[in-house]
Amino acid sequence: MKLPADPLQAKLNLSGMADLDEFSAPKFEPKAWINRTCTARPSQEALERYLAEVEMRLHLTAEDVEASLQAQSRDALYRIPAAVQELSHVKGDLLSLKQGVHKQLQRLKTNAAAAANSVALLKEVDKVKGRMEAACSTLKEATELSQLFQSIEGVFASGDMQKIADMLATMRRSLKLVGNVPEFSGGMEKLQGLEERFLGLIEPKLAAALSQKNGERVQQLSGMLLGIQCYGTVEKLYNTARMTPLQAAWDGFDRGGQHPGGLAPPQDFPSWLPDFFEVILAATNSELRWCASVLPDLHPQLVLHLLLALFNKISKSFRSRLISACAQGMQHHGQVLSVLVSLKDTAESFTRELQHNLAGVDAAELQQIAAAVYVPFESQVSRYGELQQPLISSQMSAIPVPDAHQDEIDTILSVMQLSAAQAVQVVQEAQQWCYSVTGGTHLPTLLHLSDEALSHYVTSLQGVVASLRSLALKAEAPSALDSRRLSRELSELGASDPGRDSTSGEATIMEDPTLVVGLLNIAGALSAQLAALESSLHTAVLNLTDLIDQAIGSSQSQALTMVALRLQQPQGKAVQMVQAVVQQAVAQDWRPLPQTMRKAATFQDSVDALVFDVLMDKVKAQLTDTHTLPVWAAQEPESNLSLPSFNAYPQLSVTAAGEYLMMLPQMLESLLTDSEEGVDTEWLDKVVHLVLGDCDTETLLRSHCRIQRLYTGSTLCP
Repeated sequence: MKLPADPLQAKLNLSGMADLDEFSAPKFEPKAWINRTCTARPSQEALERYLAEVEMRLHLTAEDVEASLQAQSRDALYRIPAAVQELSHVKGDLLSLKQGVHKQLQRLKTNAAAAANSVALLKEVDKVKGRMEAACSTLKEATELSQLFQSIEGVFASGDMQKIADMLATMRRSLKLVGNVPEFSGGMEKLQGLEERFLGLIEPKLAAALSQKNGERVQQLSGMLLGIQCYGTVEKLYNTARMTPLQAAWDGFDRGGQHPGGLAPPQDFPSWLPDFFEVILAATNSELRWCASVLPDLHPQLVLHLLLALFNKISKSFRSRLISACAQGMQHHGQVLSVLVSLKDTAESFTRELQHNLAGVDAAELQQIAAAVYVPFESQVSRYGELQQPLISSQMSAIPVPDAHQDEIDTILSVMQLSAAQAVQVVQEAQQWCYSVTGGTHLPTLLHLSDEALSHYVTSLQGVVASLRSLALKAEAPSALDSRRLSRELSELGASDPGRDSTSGEATIMEDPTLVVGLLNIAGALSAQLAALESSLHTAVLNLTDLIDQAIGSSQSQALTMVALRLQQPQGKAVQMVQAVVQQAVAQDWRPLPQTMRKAATFQDSVDALVFDVLMDKVKAQLTDTHTLPVWAAQEPESNLSLPSFNAYPQLSVTAAGEYLMMLPQMLESLLTDSEEGVDTEWLDKVVHLVLGDCDTETLLRSHCRIQRLYTGSTLCP
């Protein structure tokens, strides 16, 4: 049995006591320990005796613990002097080590300073060695260059093209190494002359090989030219050889006898252009494969430069054909915008297909080709306002405007109501054309055209209202309306349905004044539709900022569109136009259709005035000639009493006017329940207040002031 290392713990184990850790535990419970100890006593031993033995063992254990602590403390005190002495020895060793390290560092610094001087000297020696080697190489190159200049004529005479190219490449490299050596001061001019002679020999052969698509021969000859850094010559010869069939495909439209695909050409340029682009795409794919296998070092730059040269070459004729196609579209019922959009979509579709075929090519190079494709369109796109104006004018002119002198009032109302929606639709269609043609960059131009066209339309409606006023309110008022006739009209008007159909052709404004109330609906609907249109145009202008941001920060696919390239030009007119209108639109008082909205407000006021005057016309006519009634010319009977002579009942004219005024609000209010002729409640409230108030006080006072018997000497009348 292995005993514990601690002698005190061994004594506890021998005495039957528990581990000291149990007594040193923070949660030690004496009662619990006693109970466990009692439980563990032998069954045949008495409890009192067992507890006495436990108590004795505890006392003995406590004494052993105390004795152990004293012994260990005494031993610790004995070890302290030795530990202090040992620490002193360690401290001395550390100090000695530190001094030794410091000495080594000083020695290292001294050696480093001495080594630095040696390294600097070695660097100078290496520079001298490099200069000597360069001088040696230069002398060697100069010797070889002299020999090359002497032997080059013989090589030219032999006709060995490969050897000539190698010698010319070596001479160019040697001249760069020799530099400004006086002996070779004219060496570069001589080399250029030799290279021109070599180009004169090799160009016809390379041109023939390119025309025949002899890949092995082209690769050999172009390698010679690339060895003497004549990249431009290879590109020029390649473009010349490949440009001929492409140019022939383009010229086929002018000749009228050959289609790009070899078929009979169609009659118009918009139908012909997609086939031409298909020929270009097919040729591009073929050339890409050929260059990748024959001239991999120049792939795909040769094809890109070929496309750029092609569209730069045909740009002028492209513009002429585009102008002719637009002119033909102008002659055919104003289809110029549809023709331009069709051609523009065809060009953008071509650039997208080209981008797909040239995947991985730098975006800047693709943008150059796309810009060359779109250049001919710029002259027509910039004329958007000139092209849109005839179309929007013709559409506005086609909107029917009623004739107040010939049409009945119900026809006038229905035509005016339909024409308002048609006018707004014309502007909305023009907005779609603006986005299709210019991408929204010419939206300011559209605002000007729309404002002018709509203002003319509202002016035409204003003329209809003026004609209705001249018909409904004659300048010469009738002498005095017959009271019985007015009463009969009022009874008929009250007995009839105010919302009845007035298409019989017999009803007129004077027979039924409420017919003209329908103008209020038209004026209100026109104002609401124009306000909604103006709000949508305002939002469209503010969104132009997003259009610029998208064009500048667009991806490669989006940057090849025509509108993106136009907006990416910092000093372009499109950007300046868009930025100017956006700055104006930020202001709260800015109106996209200022002239139209002013005329619409005037039209609303004119309609309000016309409706109110028509409804009040009978009352004004009844009260205007009150002073001419016979009752005011009759002689007063003689009487001794100083009392006025008058009838207690009102005159028939006054009664008829009063009945009309009392019935008028009820008749107007009934119009609110009619879904087809419903009018604005606010306007009806205004009419009711004016009718029940003193709206005709001035008319009544003016008429009564002309009755001299009532107002002779009065200050009420002027």
